[in-house]
Amino acid sequence: MSRSEFRWNKKRKHYAYLFKDKGDYRKNLLIHSDPRKKKGWNNSKQKLFEKKCVRLYRHPNQKKSVSEIFYIEKRHYVDSNSCFENRIYKWNWNKNDKRLIKRIKKGRRTR
Repeated sequence: MSRSEFRWNKKRKHYAYLFKDKGDYRKNLLIHSDPRKKKGWNNSKQKLFEKKCVRLYRHPNQKKSVSEIFYIEKRHYVDSNSCFENRIYKWNWNKNDKRLIKRIKKGRRTR
């Protein structure tokens, strides 16, 4: 079943866009202000992996400042329903971001 809402992801400590239900689990995308998400350590060289994120035209919360830059990760996360806060935010995607989000949800290449 499909879903379209914004909640705080307690497990990953970021705002998340929930877009798909799978039983007791939810598929989600993370929104944050850091352009590169630290992925983990390489065992042999102790070096951090980094994963690039896609820049948003505007944060879904319209009250946020326009000068701030926000990003969304291309990776789909699947978390249980208990990992999310009960509060649902009444945010909307900007007109310029809707096509980008649609492409990420379908797993297509972006920029």
